[in-house]
Amino acid sequence: MSLHTIRRLGRRLGRRLGRRLGLLILANAIVTSLSSAQSTAAYAPGKLRYHVTTVSTRAQPLGGGRAPFDFTTTTNQWIALEVAPQSSDTLKLAMTVDSIRVTSTLDAPAPDIAVLQGAKFTGTMSPRGRVYALAPTAGSADGKLSATATALKRFLLLLPPRSLAAGTSWADTVVEHPNVGTLKITSSSVTTYKVAGDTTVSGQHAWRIDRYTTIAQLGKGTEAGQPLEISSSGTVTGMQFFTDKGVLLGGQSTQRTDLQEKMNESEGAPIQQTFKSTVELLPSGS
Repeated sequence: MSLHTIRRLGRRLGRRLGRRLGLLILANAIVTSLSSAQSTAAYAPGKLRYHVTTVSTRAQPLGGGRAPFDFTTTTNQWIALEVAPQSSDTLKLAMTVDSIRVTSTLDAPAPDIAVLQGAKFTGTMSPRGRVYALAPTAGSADGKLSATATALKRFLLLLPPRSLAAGTSWADTVVEHPNVGTLKITSSSVTTYKVAGDTTVSGQHAWRIDRYTTIAQLGKGTEAGQPLEISSSGTVTGMQFFTDKGVLLGGQSTQRTDLQEKMNESEGAPIQQTFKSTVELLPSGS
């Protein structure tokens, strides 16, 4: 493959990355604040701010004895979360992307993320963390905003209908139908959670909650007037740490995905993607 062809492929992939950025970013970062109200864990009203780092690696074999086409993208985000009372069974939810930075080893123009800088999203949720609605407050029709809103819905942990204790486990199934650019996507996930036990983090007593998720996605649309179909499957493993007062002290997760693209009945080589995310609680006032 010539250098010119690789760069042309890189530019094409760069455009695809920009279109799908909202779907990928924050795909596996979880940020939440909870409190144990008597016998039931629930989100506590308050304002928190987090730094989320996601490093994604993409590898695609080219065949013919050629080296795989791969690159790494690093996304840093500073996310503000606000939860406020609305009624006995509903909480107000506000999330703001205070800042976002994306760097990549890909030799292609960087995706345009200006619309995400300072983007605000508001909605409602149950006390246990079931997001009823979340939408951008800006009147823009940019697809990155709606895709990011979909991703932010997965930012929150669905809590069990009881208090947190060692051995407590629960599960959640989610089916979504987001649109990313011209792609109409059906995404399904099944997640199991378990409180592995208690520990000490930064001098504070905390619960460690382990997570395992299976993911399946199918997207259909067009690119350059040609039919495009994308299918993927994968898993997410991770853990989060919560204090007795219901504050997330940090967490990590790893998502591994196999992606297959088919354009105009021609299948491309399979793509392996890995996303490693770290969530860090920022000090108050930072």
